Amino acid sequence: MLSKKILTSRIVVFALAVLGLGTASASPQDVITKIETFLARDAVYPGETFKAALHLSIGPEWHINANPVNDDLLIPTTVEFRTDGNFKVLNIIYPPPLPALFEFSDSEVFVYTGTALIGLLLKAGDRVLPGTYKLKGSLSYQACNDSSCLSPESLSVEFEVKVVDYEAATGAVNTEIFSRIRFD
Repeated sequence: MLSKKILTSRIVVFALAVLGLGTASASPQDVITKIETFLARDAVYPGETFKAALHLSIGPEWHINANPVNDDLLIPTTVEFRTDGNFKVLNIIYPPPLPALFEFSDSEVFVYTGTALIGLLLKAGDRVLPGTYKLKGSLSYQACNDSSCLSPESLSVEFEVKVVDYEAATGAVNTEIFSRIRFD
């Protein structure tokens, strides 16, 4: 059974996290100051599995909850993509969390601060035609500072993927970015 102190702490975290009580004033641009998208190849073939990445820049006074979170009451950072049959998301690789202690919690919370690099393993459909495609999705997160949390937010993200036929040459790009993500 949970002690009274832990139970009270969990209720406070829940109120801050879900209801946004005691929040500081900030816009989503103050928290996630920049989202960059990267592909590991300059073009892909029909049926090819390929890598993509989201690079998040998080404002200096903020952190966002990691994925996975270490408390069921916290809202994790998630990435979702709407697929149209031309592309499929095979896996999403979230970065290792940073354990941190804050005023609103008696125990460590798993977060991302500064920057976060999220990897995606994607597959082009076997019958996708050559051309340029936009993969649209969303990044959902909850941001907090040292003493309070904001309401959950969702931002649009988009990748532009060039599909070529099998005779065209393709090559690796952004190798430094992808060397920092463990896809295995």
